[in-house]
Amino acid sequence: MSQTAPPSLDPGTGLLSILASGLQRHAEIATAVTLGDRSRYIGLSDIGRGLDCFRATVADKLPTAHPPFTPSARAQAASLSRQLTLQRGHCFESLVGQALASHRLNTLHQLEIDVVYQGTPIKAHLDFVLVSDVPGPTVRILECKSTKHLPETLYASYESQVYGQVGLLKAAWNSPAFYLRDPKGTVLHAGLTFPELCHVQFGLTLPNNPNQVDLEAWVLCLSMTNAKVFGPYRPHQAMLALCLKTAGTIWQHLQDCLAGTRDIDSLPTATGCHPLCSFCDWNTDCPKFDGPDQPGWEGNLQELVSLKAVRSALAEAIQEKEEAAKTAYALTPTQGGWIRANSYRFKVAQQAGRRSLDKDKLRLELIGLTGSHDEADQLLARCQSQGQPCDRLTISPINSKCTATPQRVAPLFQNPEMMETAHARQPV
Repeated sequence: MSQTAPPSLDPGTGLLSILASGLQRHAEIATAVTLGDRSRYIGLSDIGRGLDCFRATVADKLPTAHPPFTPSARAQAASLSRQLTLQRGHCFESLVGQALASHRLNTLHQLEIDVVYQGTPIKAHLDFVLVSDVPGPTVRILECKSTKHLPETLYASYESQVYGQVGLLKAAWNSPAFYLRDPKGTVLHAGLTFPELCHVQFGLTLPNNPNQVDLEAWVLCLSMTNAKVFGPYRPHQAMLALCLKTAGTIWQHLQDCLAGTRDIDSLPTATGCHPLCSFCDWNTDCPKFDGPDQPGWEGNLQELVSLKAVRSALAEAIQEKEEAAKTAYALTPTQGGWIRANSYRFKVAQQAGRRSLDKDKLRLELIGLTGSHDEADQLLARCQSQGQPCDRLTISPINSKCTATPQRVAPLFQNPEMMETAHARQPV
């Protein structure tokens, strides 16, 4: 059935609304084809998100009531911006796949690792896995991430995801837990060990002992104009244990909410002024933002948000002009000297980079070493100093998506003792 915009919208706005809703529908269909029903397992991206906010992670897996079409300009713009950002990541992944294919590399795209760990169903979907037996058995995991600006250091949620990928690949190496599908979602190989999959797919013979394999994971961050690589990440037992423990916590919270024994609003939320809260689909009724209503202040806040957007646009324009000037300078024979431009002169000089401490990354490392969120937070607290207090104004949009009353669903898996392969499960 074709989708049309409400008659109250002008044609331009209606077209953008159709584009936004169409991209969302396409994303839902593509997710169902390639990733299946994500409410029935814990993915590794869920683990990274759960380390920030359990409430949002669990809410994404509960039965939801989609809100009616909202033709407001802000809602349409926010939806379209979000969908374009998400789809940009899929486009980049496709380009990377084409680049790898041009070199005729042995590449597994969207390799699926399907296991149950202590009653928790876990699925890992690896963007690209490159396999070779020359000069020795070598496996490289490549995870692609789309970012507006390339980060100086990798986000803690990305690191936890890639640590989980490389750790799970090694842990499940000889288990029939590996699946491969074509772009339409048709299963090509199911319930194989990793060496078996590589043999049937590429004719390669890999050792049964993963310790005899050069195994690493890398993260490729791509912006619209550049790319940056982070790694290598190697199997780390403590980090894998953290990922598995977090997956179990998410799954237990989900089962409790589905059974009605726990309310979604009782789950831990992101602390502080977390940057992802403004983009969260579940911030409408999040208890973190409880407070009185003052609808009369909306106009002033909207004006302030618009002014800050203008400031951001100016900052981007300044950066573009600076980069253009640096590029022009690099093309001249004058290196380190001044160039005169009538009433101005300029030069480009190299300065030492600023040293900073990534608290999120440090916290993730401490959790891996101690195996405890509380102990890691206590260690960080003892090493922190308190500066002078100041006032900070935070403005966050209220998104329209809302949760529905959870339906009672029976637990899907019942084996609490050991990691089992997915081929032994009942069909879902």
